[in-house]
Amino acid sequence: MDTPSERDGDGPWAQLRRRKVVQWGIAYVAAAWGLLQGLEYLGTVFGWPARLQRPATVVFMAGLPIALVLAWYHGDRGQQRVSSREFWILIVLLLIGGGLFWWVGRAPSPAVTAATAPAGQHSPASSAGASIAVLPFVNMSEDKANEYFSDGISEEILNVLVRVDGLGVASRTSSFAYKGSPLGTAAIARALEVNHVLEGSVRKSGNRVRITAQLIDAVNDRHLWSQTYDRELTDIFAIQEEIANAIVDALRDQLGTAKPASTVTVRADTRNVEAYELYLTARELFIARKELPESIRLFERVTQLDPDFARGWEGFAAACVVAPSWGFRERDYVAMAKQAADRALTLDSKLSMPWAVLGYIELTTLPADWDRSLELTERALLADPRNATAYHWRGITWLQLGFFDRAGADFDRALELEPGYINATRHKAVALLWSGQTDEALELFERGVAEGFIPNRAENFVGPLVARGDTLTARLLLDAIGFEPEVQKVLIAALMHPGPPSRDAEALIERHSATAQSPYRLQLGLSHQYLWLGEFDKVAATEDRLSGALVDWERFPPGFRNSPGFKLRLERNGATAYWREHGFPPQCRPVGEQDFSCD
Repeated sequence: MDTPSERDGDGPWAQLRRRKVVQWGIAYVAAAWGLLQGLEYLGTVFGWPARLQRPATVVFMAGLPIALVLAWYHGDRGQQRVSSREFWILIVLLLIGGGLFWWVGRAPSPAVTAATAPAGQHSPASSAGASIAVLPFVNMSEDKANEYFSDGISEEILNVLVRVDGLGVASRTSSFAYKGSPLGTAAIARALEVNHVLEGSVRKSGNRVRITAQLIDAVNDRHLWSQTYDRELTDIFAIQEEIANAIVDALRDQLGTAKPASTVTVRADTRNVEAYELYLTARELFIARKELPESIRLFERVTQLDPDFARGWEGFAAACVVAPSWGFRERDYVAMAKQAADRALTLDSKLSMPWAVLGYIELTTLPADWDRSLELTERALLADPRNATAYHWRGITWLQLGFFDRAGADFDRALELEPGYINATRHKAVALLWSGQTDEALELFERGVAEGFIPNRAENFVGPLVARGDTLTARLLLDAIGFEPEVQKVLIAALMHPGPPSRDAEALIERHSATAQSPYRLQLGLSHQYLWLGEFDKVAATEDRLSGALVDWERFPPGFRNSPGFKLRLERNGATAYWREHGFPPQCRPVGEQDFSCD
């Protein structure tokens, strides 16, 4: 027998309106939204943890289907039984509400990265709760060479604060970008999206050091704490510990802890003051990639002064392993890196970077042991999930294997940790370029050029620019890399008019490569020049170390991919063996047991 609603021709929407389900739903959502906004405001005022917002949202979403069901039953008390149509309407309401609850519960927290944020915007250290930026301490010493020492002390304190639970810390590259900036602390804090700033100065004279530090509440523009330390250099680790704990004490309410005892401990991992001073200078040179041979020389001296200084060996290994990719090959830096990394792990197995160095080393010989490289890099990330360099290096590994999506994800993670990591931005641009997203790739490339970061991986963009008719920019890039004008002319002409190269053109590039002075030009070797000339077989035969040249997946000139030289190069570096064991990248597929084809 038909129910009254069915006899009257009520549709599902009419029944929802009659029972006021829609009105109840709108009222519930409006009330929940208002309560969430109020919670966010109170959290900002009282410094409540940001994580409270998420469970509150989940609770309100879970209540939505309950509210809809109650509205259905109470909307028409005269209704005695539920029809089949009403039953399915109830099921749909529950599915919608349950689906919203599941989606909100599992969705990851949004994160702003350098790749998604507008130009100039930094990834926030913390959207709520306690957050801090450590600005580089000002060098007040008469000796300007102590600049590296003051920068190093600032970074040491930053690295200590990163380990404090509940404290968001702006990355080194983000905060150090404001070194010498005329902006006030409030403006810098807004730019870095933090609510506190630590600034200070260092004056070093002989074996004495004076460090002044002050913590500023950037939101309310007031000093929370300041202190001056006049100590012997032998007390430098104790000073770092005191500063860190003073900051924790000042922010204790926002950190959500009431413990009166110190929560930060700084281990003095060397008692040799001279070794520590040289370590700070060498590390700053390495981070800036300035004077890498000098950085290596200083690290080497550090390990001689204190053979048990684990971080000294770690820095020595990292500087050595990247030296060949920056064109420095006067020593066997790879062997030196291996020895230093092994020594560092023997002294302290909890270190992260030595594992990443060992993984990088696996890519410096042909064929590469891709499995071993990825395994070692994973160990580095397990030791320190904030190791942006390890993510960057793993991204390069995926890039060379042809997994451009995985490479992009690792570069994004590196940029999330270090928004100013311009080299990761550049390699992400290469990943986009090789996957066919040329416009996006050039946009990222130009962003780096605007910041003065030009030569590194610039060779990958010469072909695309010529293909677009922008030969002027292509020539400027070749000039920045270190190519002589007559070589530039030959290479641009070959890209504009592909065809068999002349013997004179080959002889020219080989002669100039043998006498090249630019470190970056030396890093490239001949592989890209043979590529631009259309000599694909010679590209495959060139003994470029993987860490130095990224030529395997070039799309310009377009005839390279799927050429015999392209396939031979991937066979020689071990990529195809990796694919056959673990699966091919999306753009490639096996052809029989020995051959393959790539889009």
